[in-house]
Amino acid sequence: MSKIDKSISAKGTKKPKSERTIAKKSAIYHYHYKKTGHYSFIGKNLLRVIAVLAIFGVAIWYTTNHIIDLEEVTNYITSTYPSWLIVTILFASESFIGLAPPDVFIVWAGHLPSPYLMVFYLSLASYFGGVVAYFIGQQLYRMPTVKDWVNIKFEKQFKTFKKFSGLLIIVSALAPLPFSWVSVVSGVVKYPLNTFLLLALSRIIRFFLYASIFFKVI
Repeated sequence: MSKIDKSISAKGTKKPKSERTIAKKSAIYHYHYKKTGHYSFIGKNLLRVIAVLAIFGVAIWYTTNHIIDLEEVTNYITSTYPSWLIVTILFASESFIGLAPPDVFIVWAGHLPSPYLMVFYLSLASYFGGVVAYFIGQQLYRMPTVKDWVNIKFEKQFKTFKKFSGLLIIVSALAPLPFSWVSVVSGVVKYPLNTFLLLALSRIIRFFLYASIFFKVI
């Protein structure tokens, strides 16, 4: 075989540069996540999500069958208060304090004529509430006291948050964690807005995932 033929043969078996780059980056990310404990973090919180879903599902089933007539309660709320007000309450909760459990709103949506459409509205309210919370966090960082906490008093804690920030945003969006507070802290530590907006979309997935389970239990 001539040198030219060998050269052509070698080039033909060589992987494209893009494939080599993706494989290399994947290996780097895998090593980084394994070394920093990201995989362990994901595993623990995934188990937490499954456990909470199971507990909440059993709680709903027991409540609706042995304690109260949930359908009567939701019919009262639906007939007394307009749907837009309920959605606004969730938006306000996710924007500021995050004390209203979104699962309650999902259960309420299950008794409406178009439950999944309402779940979509609720998920958007929650998502944009988190965006508002992010900007509130940005404004809080401008306060001297908060800035002092971030840079001096709680430097170690906020460094830990920055380390797992991306995963925390996804986990808080999917799991029963305070999504509102994680959004606020994301703004405080100046987490990239575009990345936050992208990762926070998992909040919409959460609403439909939980709804698909709760609606079968109700």
